[in-house]
Amino acid sequence: MNEWHNEWHKEWPDFRYYVEQAHEARAEAMTRTGYLAVTAVGRGARAVAAAATTIAGPALQSVAAWRQRRRAVHALSRLDDRMLRDIGITRADIWAVADGTLHSRAAEPETAEPVVDRDIAFTTYALGGCNDNDRRRAA
Repeated sequence: MNEWHNEWHKEWPDFRYYVEQAHEARAEAMTRTGYLAVTAVGRGARAVAAAATTIAGPALQSVAAWRQRRRAVHALSRLDDRMLRDIGITRADIWAVADGTLHSRAAEPETAEPVVDRDIAFTTYALGGCNDNDRRRAA
């Protein structure tokens, strides 16, 4: 029966054309299916890679920046005090140099306004605070 099932079209030559067409259609369908599967896998892999880059990108950048700061701290820590003084920093400034915050820390006292301690109770505003007629009295 198996032999008849595979060879029945040879006995009827009219079916040969249809069998060949069926084989070609099957081969074309398999090719399309394979192409679509490969395309889908490629798109999925690109989507996963893009998502991983989006999620892990900042984390990897922060790890790289941390490693660079550690290398800078290590290199500056190996210098002696005279060499550190030559480049204008002290041992206490090494971490600020590695972070890049040394210049902003040095500039803060110059740009900040001095804090003046005064008691608000003795200001003319507080002494003249009675406002019965919408006019202030001078102290």
